Amino acid sequence: MALMNKFPSVPDLEARAFQRMPKFAWDYLAGGAGDEKGLVHNRAVYDCVRFVADYLPEKRQPDTKHTVFGRNYNFPFGVAPVGQSGLIWPRSSEYLAAAAKKANIPFCLSMLATSSIETIGTIAGANAWFQLYPLRDPGVTKSILDRAKQAGFSTLLVTVDTPAGRRTLRDQRNGLTVPPRLSIANIARMFTHPAWLAATIEQGLPKFETMMPYYPKGADITGVAALQNTLLARGMDLKGLEVVRKLWDGPMLCKGIMSPSDAKDCVSIGVEGALLSNHGGRQSESLVSPLETLARVRDAVGDKLTLAVDSGSRSGLDVARAMALGADFVFMGRAFMFAVAALGKAGADHVADLLGIEFTQAMGQIGCYEIKNLPRYLATNTGTVWPNNRTN
Repeated sequence: MALMNKFPSVPDLEARAFQRMPKFAWDYLAGGAGDEKGLVHNRAVYDCVRFVADYLPEKRQPDTKHTVFGRNYNFPFGVAPVGQSGLIWPRSSEYLAAAAKKANIPFCLSMLATSSIETIGTIAGANAWFQLYPLRDPGVTKSILDRAKQAGFSTLLVTVDTPAGRRTLRDQRNGLTVPPRLSIANIARMFTHPAWLAATIEQGLPKFETMMPYYPKGADITGVAALQNTLLARGMDLKGLEVVRKLWDGPMLCKGIMSPSDAKDCVSIGVEGALLSNHGGRQSESLVSPLETLARVRDAVGDKLTLAVDSGSRSGLDVARAMALGADFVFMGRAFMFAVAALGKAGADHVADLLGIEFTQAMGQIGCYEIKNLPRYLATNTGTVWPNNRTN
C-alpha cells in the first residue's frame, strides 16, 4: 500500500526513473526516432479514445481474465520486448519475467535483451514469449528457436519492422553503445547516479546473453560489432518469415506489420497473429499509430489473425481503450521499464499490480463487466478512424 500511495501511476514511476538513471540510459529508454513526433502522436491517439458509461445496470466485479492462443491470463496485457534491457536497469528482464509469472501475464524476451533464453525460461516458463530479430544465418535462427522451445517459451514474435537503420538523435548525441562510450561526460553521469552504477557493477557489463554462443572468434565481450556486422539481417520478407514459420511449431505473431496486405500475407503462410506496432516510435517518426490501422487490418483478415498492439499504451485505461477498438491483446514496454528503473525488483511487481487495478477500474467506471463488451462503450469521435460501435 505504501508504494501504491507514493507511486500511484506510471508517470510517477517515470519521474522517479528519470532521477535514478544516467542520461544516456534514460535517453535510450525514453527517446524516439528523428524529431520524436512519433512519440507524441502515439500518445495523442490514445488520448482521443473516449467512452460513454452506463451507470444504472446492476453492479458486479469486472472479469479481467483473457485467453489468447489457448492460454488463460489474468489480464489482456503483457510486457513488451525491450532490447538492451540491462543498460536501462541491470537484471530488469529477470525482475519483469518473475513479476509477469506472478501476475499471470506474458513476458516477451527480446533476442537483444541482456538476459539469456535459459535464464528467463527458468523464471517464467510458459508465460515467456520470445522475440526474434532477422538473422543472416538460418542455422543460427534454428538454434535460437530450439533453445527457446527447450526453455519452455510458449509463443514467438518475429520482428519485421527494421528494414533500414534508424536515427535516434539522443543516442547519437550521447555516443551510445553497449557498454556506453566512456567519455568524460558519460563517466560523470554514471557517478552521479550511484544506485544504477552499483547495480551495474554488481551485475557486470551488459551483454547480449542469448547471442553470445554465435559470436565469431575474437569478438569483443559486448558483441555489438559482431551483431551488426555478422549476425543481424536487415528486415525480413515473406519468404524469410515462412522459413521461421516452419521452424517454430507453436503460436507465432509477426511483430511490426501495420498494413492489411502484410496481414493477409501472414495468414497465407499460417501465422496465427500480428503485433501491430510502430516500434514505440523508435524506428520512424512518420508512422501511424497501431490504433489507427487496427480496424483496417481487422477488416482485411477478420478472425484469422489474433491482433495485438503496442506503442503508446501507458496505463490500464489505455489497455481498455485498445481493447475497445478491437485489439485482442496489448503490450507495454516503457511502462514496465520505468517501474524497474524507479524501484528495482519491487517496481516490477508494483507496476503489474498497478496496471491490473487501473484496467479493472476503467471497466467498472463505464459499467462494462466483460472485456468482449468494451466496444459497446466507445463514444463517437470526430476526426478519428473508429466508428461508434455502441448498441442500444
